[in-house]
Amino acid sequence: MKIIDQRYLESDNRYSTQTCLLSILELDAVSEEATEKLQERLYAALPGLARLRGLVGKRADAVPPVVELVQQTALELRRLALNEVTVGFVDVVPRMQGRYRMVLPYSAKSAAAPSLKMATQLVNAMLAGRSFNVKAGLARLRALADRRSKPRGSLMQTARTILMSVIPKQPLAMLLPAPRLG
Repeated sequence: MKIIDQRYLESDNRYSTQTCLLSILELDAVSEEATEKLQERLYAALPGLARLRGLVGKRADAVPPVVELVQQTALELRRLALNEVTVGFVDVVPRMQGRYRMVLPYSAKSAAAPSLKMATQLVNAMLAGRSFNVKAGLARLRALADRRSKPRGSLMQTARTILMSVIPKQPLAMLLPAPRLG
C-alpha cells in the first residue's frame, strides 16, 4: 500500500465544503481474513478507532474495508495527537484498478498528510505482522503540529534579536577578512 498523490484543496471544492487533503492510495488486494486480523490489531493499538466507523463515508461499494481502515486510522491519529475530529470519505478512482481516493477535511494542515502517511505505515506494518510504535508516532505528529503552528516570521525575528544582542556591534571592516599580501 502506498500513497500515489496528495493535494491540498481549499474550502468549497468538489469533494468537501471544508479545506481538505485529497489523496490517491494504491494497494494490492487484501483477503477478508487478513482484513479481519488487521482490524483486531488496529483496535487493540488504537481503542478509539472502533468509534470512527461512522465518520468515513463510502461513495462506492467497490471500496475494500482495508481502505476504510486506513482512513479511520488517519482520523484517529489526528484525534489523539491534535484533538481534531473530522468526517471523510473514500471512493474508487475510475478506470484505475487498485487505486482509491481519500478525502480528509482538516483544521490543522500540518498534520493532515503526516497522519495519513503514518496510518499507511501502521497498516502496512500490521498487515506484515510487524509491530509499530504508536506512541512515538503520535509524539512526532504533536511535535510537527506544534513546530508548524508557530509563525516562521516571528521565529526569525526572535533569532535576529538574540544574535544582535550577543554579537557586539563592530564596524563592517572588522567583520571582513583581512586582505592577503603577496
